[in-house]
Amino acid sequence: QIAESIFKCATPVLHVHRLEPPLWKRKIEKNPRDARIGPWLRANYSVLNEAAWREKVPCLYMVKLEGGPVRYVGISRNGVKHRWRTSPAYDAGTMCRLPENQLFHSQCWRHMQAAVSTEPNLKVEVRTITHHTLATELERLGPPLSGFLALGDDGEGMCAAVERWLCNRANGSFLAWNTAMTGRTGSA
Repeated sequence: QIAESIFKCATPVLHVHRLEPPLWKRKIEKNPRDARIGPWLRANYSVLNEAAWREKVPCLYMVKLEGGPVRYVGISRNGVKHRWRTSPAYDAGTMCRLPENQLFHSQCWRHMQAAVSTEPNLKVEVRTITHHTLATELERLGPPLSGFLALGDDGEGMCAAVERWLCNRANGSFLAWNTAMTGRTGSA
């Protein structure tokens, strides 16, 4: 319920309407076996709040499938667009540069793509909350989360503390995509 409460007061910034072919790849010269290369499905998406999307401040961001629990929580010291970026894209078959960059998130994309196989009409919403708004919500929620208010203006520290606290409580499909901090390996 705490994650849902934070999600509700966060600003909607991105809506992925669906993932669809044709497949694309990233070009990573330093390590051609990098798992972030792909191939990936393309996102049909909308930016819901341009100002929040571009804001370069520490934030917590949350990812939720339509009608389900929060699947991922992350932080960025430079705003949500820094983590949900558009990357140069190449045709997966020919490796010719595509005319448009493609939306990508290194931790969520493989989980989103796996979810499409069972839910072809996948819809994903990404919301962001800056530490000032997060502090107000933590105060409202009370202990133990209000203890993070001691971090004051350390926005990155506050967001990281809440991210870690939530990840420590991951179970079932709640935060199923947070594999790095939870030790999970599946794509629930």
